[in-house]
Amino acid sequence: MNCHHIFHNTTNTTNTTNTTNTTNKNIIIFKYNNIMSHFGFIITRHVNSEQTNHYWNQSVKLIRSFYPLRQIIIIDDNSNQSLIKADFDYQNLTIIQSEFPKRGELLPYYYYLKYKWFPNAVIMHDSLFIHKKINFERFSVKVMPLWHSNYDKENLPNIIRLASSLRNNTLLIKRLYQKDDGINFGFTNSDNFNLCFGGQCYIKLEFLELLQRKYAITNLVNVIHNRTDRCSLERLLGLLFYIEYQKLTKIRSLFGHILKQYRAFKYNYNDYTHDLTHKKLNNHLSKVGPFVKVWTGR
Repeated sequence: MNCHHIFHNTTNTTNTTNTTNTTNKNIIIFKYNNIMSHFGFIITRHVNSEQTNHYWNQSVKLIRSFYPLRQIIIIDDNSNQSLIKADFDYQNLTIIQSEFPKRGELLPYYYYLKYKWFPNAVIMHDSLFIHKKINFERFSVKVMPLWHSNYDKENLPNIIRLASSLRNNTLLIKRLYQKDDGINFGFTNSDNFNLCFGGQCYIKLEFLELLQRKYAITNLVNVIHNRTDRCSLERLLGLLFYIEYQKLTKIRSLFGHILKQYRAFKYNYNDYTHDLTHKKLNNHLSKVGPFVKVWTGR
């Protein structure tokens, strides 16, 4: 598969020696660059079967149908390379083969900080399919989970272990330990935060860089090794987002509580393709939402 990187000349358009045609052409390129650079997509991919190879292909094709100019980054997490096959020669697509296997949902944040591809990013799974356009270029929020769920302290010792790897972690650990018996370390009931489901969100690079400066979140690459750790990461990300951007108490996520998602944790890829083939998906969109999530155990 050939993946092409598209670069454009950003010549100064105010140069008075340019001809009118050249100036107009440069202005068009400048506007095109602005469209291209405002935000892009970062997709975590794990292919372990012929079916899961369809996931990322379908996800990329749908992004291209609604966002034809946007850059797409694929972060490959420990896929079976012999099973990977592209349906098309995708344009403006970059694939990163991660050197950190099984870090999953952490990887988009790690590589976004490293490469800084665009000012804003939509971070998503390969099993998420876009069926209606969201105008992310109009977003002014610093961060917005795609879905949320209540913080439940599931496997709390493991969440604490992850948080302990971060800089300035005292407040984080106290907040994670918040009790239901009135001992809440100065937090009120209105301070409840939510987990960020699957680590999927819209996020500004400058906000992520703030998290890195304050907490050194890339340290997490050394303490996340499996699915249990990645579930703990959902809870830790939710807390980090909340502490540094408390507007999330008012609008907790873009699409709402994950348990209210259509057939949450039960809607699989076979269900999805059946609905798509029989043109039933549009009938479900009012329930499913513009971003269709399918569940699979990987």
